[in-house]
Amino acid sequence: MISVGVHLDKMFTATTFAEAGEFDTARELARELRNILLVLQAEDPAPDVLSTALSMMDRLEAGVEILSGMPAEKVSPLLTRFLEDVAKKGKNSRMIHRPGIQWETVVGYASSVPDIVCILVESLEKWGLNSFPKRRHPPPWSNRLPCPLVVAAAG
Repeated sequence: MISVGVHLDKMFTATTFAEAGEFDTARELARELRNILLVLQAEDPAPDVLSTALSMMDRLEAGVEILSGMPAEKVSPLLTRFLEDVAKKGKNSRMIHRPGIQWETVVGYASSVPDIVCILVESLEKWGLNSFPKRRHPPPWSNRLPCPLVVAAAG
């Protein structure tokens, strides 16, 4: 897994800078290692989901990877503005297009990328996943998640 090697190399480099007293450089290197996985199915994502993503990026000092279920030629103006806002904040971003994306693809992708700190989705219902039942046990599909799942909206 090349991405794990790159991740470890950046961690060791950040540690070296911190040990030398270059804390700002170390912080900047470490910041590059954190990303939110924003998963979008619709051509026009809800504005609340994008504002939630920006807020989470600020609080977690993270960038964003967008896993889009739409073809590359169908990027909405709203999403384009979101990416411009991300760039203005000095955060890193990357968009991956997987038309017809399935939940298993999301879980597999998040498991294979070591810098994903959480998965942000618009709603569970859009994925055909039931929300947590009234009983205290989480649903079976949640056991395979490699990181926390954040649901931006219900319905």
